[in-house]
Amino acid sequence: MARKTQRQFTAALRAARVATPGLQATFRAEGDKKLAFKGFITIDGVEFEAAANNGKIQVFRDIDAFVKYAAACVENPTGTYEVSIETGVFLVDSVPADVQKWAAAEIVRLGTKKTAQEAVLAGLDGQLALMVGWESGNQLQQAKKAETTAQKTAVQGDVAEIDAEITRLTALL
Repeated sequence: MARKTQRQFTAALRAARVATPGLQATFRAEGDKKLAFKGFITIDGVEFEAAANNGKIQVFRDIDAFVKYAAACVENPTGTYEVSIETGVFLVDSVPADVQKWAAAEIVRLGTKKTAQEAVLAGLDGQLALMVGWESGNQLQQAKKAETTAQKTAVQGDVAEIDAEITRLTALL
């Protein structure tokens, strides 16, 4: 696979747009266990590997850095970039040797998370108790109460999912 620098991508995209006005490049990143990414840019059906100015493979420490790199390759960026991220099996957990032992440990871990989430709920309930009448207060009060209520709803949903997962794992024991 060929490798190009940002300037080369800009020139290649400019040249491809002469033949096909409005042609868009596509961007793809491949990550590893450390979530360091290599970038790939496809122009007119040909994929190239992103390189630094010294010609070495460019490694991006986060996906934002790759998006900035890609944006610099587009002469008149639209501000909308679709980035496909491939991690393969790097982020997949290994299969446990003893499923029952793993399930029991997972239930304990989830119980700890549930306790922490219940503490978050208690804190949100405490805040909401102090916000009585804010739904008809000024805009900032209304926004704060709506945000706190949305947070509570999300945490309640998370607790429900923890309970469902504990139930599912209990069936494995």
